[in-house]
Amino acid sequence: MNKLLNLARRSYEAVVLITSRIGQSHTNATPDTPTKRQILKRRIAAFRPFCQIARKAPNFVVNFQIIWRKKFPGYLVYRAFVERAWRKKPTHPMKRLCLWLWVLCLVPMRLFAWTDGELLIWMDTDRGHALKPIAQKFENHFGIKATIESPEKITDSFALAAQVAKGPDIVIWAHDKIGEWAEGGLIAPIEFSDALAHKFFPKSLQAVLHQNRSWGYPIALETVTLIYNRNLLNGPPPTELSQLTSINQKINTKHPGVTTILWDYKSAYYSWGILDSAGGYVFGKNGTDYNLEDVGVATPESVEGLSRIIALVQAGILPKSVSYSAVEEMMGQDKLAMMISGPWSWANLRQHGINFGVAPMPGVNGKPGRPFIAVMVAYLNRSSPNQELAKEFLEQSVLTEEGLSAMNHGKPIGIPALISLYKRMAGDSALLRELKMSVDYGEVMPNIPQMARFFSSVGAALQIATEGRASAEAALREAEANMRHP
Repeated sequence: MNKLLNLARRSYEAVVLITSRIGQSHTNATPDTPTKRQILKRRIAAFRPFCQIARKAPNFVVNFQIIWRKKFPGYLVYRAFVERAWRKKPTHPMKRLCLWLWVLCLVPMRLFAWTDGELLIWMDTDRGHALKPIAQKFENHFGIKATIESPEKITDSFALAAQVAKGPDIVIWAHDKIGEWAEGGLIAPIEFSDALAHKFFPKSLQAVLHQNRSWGYPIALETVTLIYNRNLLNGPPPTELSQLTSINQKINTKHPGVTTILWDYKSAYYSWGILDSAGGYVFGKNGTDYNLEDVGVATPESVEGLSRIIALVQAGILPKSVSYSAVEEMMGQDKLAMMISGPWSWANLRQHGINFGVAPMPGVNGKPGRPFIAVMVAYLNRSSPNQELAKEFLEQSVLTEEGLSAMNHGKPIGIPALISLYKRMAGDSALLRELKMSVDYGEVMPNIPQMARFFSSVGAALQIATEGRASAEAALREAEANMRHP
């Protein structure tokens, strides 16, 4: 990936260099050198039709890009094309120029729109719409326009634009992209003053830390919890998996046809909290950095955690297969007593009139689950000419009680990273206090690119072990080997 990023930057720099040289040649041409001037005019005239075709055929460019990205993962077509232009170096200068400009035409032109003194923010639709009055208030006060957009596939679009030093000034996304974008040179580090840092929960600041530097402003924290139907669950929610057998018997007796508990247990994101509670870990740490050689997904404790999940499947408490959509649908129909999910499911339950509560997800050996904590982060584009304005907008308008409250109104953000706002909101919300308890038990999800190997490897282990195709130990040993040697 880093090679591709570097290659994209070289391509962009080459275009700038070539076009600047043409401008210099035109400037240096004099009446004493008519031949050079005529040659230059012919070159510019030859290039004009190309520009007109590119402008008149936007659909062709966009369609070509969509096909290319779907059929060739990892931007292979773009990479191959750029390498050809860089290495073969067509002898004719005009051919080389057209080849470079054609590469840039593969990128939507809206991604290239820098505006000095104005801000462009990319974020999700619901919260972005709710934040627009805050942006307007900032513009009215400071005279600086802040535009909020919600493009499709924000992470892909940002990476593509930022590779060529363009895109939004601010992008708001989960913290799992920090390692990839920081190492790729796409985002700018943040310096927190002591006064500013003390306003945030420590785990939110931990999430933006990479190689001893902070790479974004934390906005909110969320994690998965046990969500239970108060009308179907008699007694306190379970704190460990071993309690589910007796609870299942009671629910079958009092509420025939109701399922006791469901979650997407073959997903590493939803089930890792159980393995972690037993004593497993993803990567060991060297100080604040992760030790990629120290993989802890196949420890005896992790094996025990997975074995408990397998036992629930074998006992018929968990079905042999389940999807997240089916889980949420059954919970909304009063057919499910408990599920493991996050605050993103609360709105649907409220809409269906479900009287629900939240508790830490159950673990093993008397310990609560330790699920991953995800943190919403505001990133600064490293190439933005408006970084100081972006910091002012975030620190004075977004990362305030008013700004985060507006985002939460558009779509629940979970636990605000701002301590003062959490205290104010939690006073009126038992759900938020219960979610905060789960966050306290949870583990900040590592923000390094290698987490992709974790999710694919452990997800496969959960699948083959719960389907009976391998033992818990064998499945996790294979996952550990895949994480070490992808």
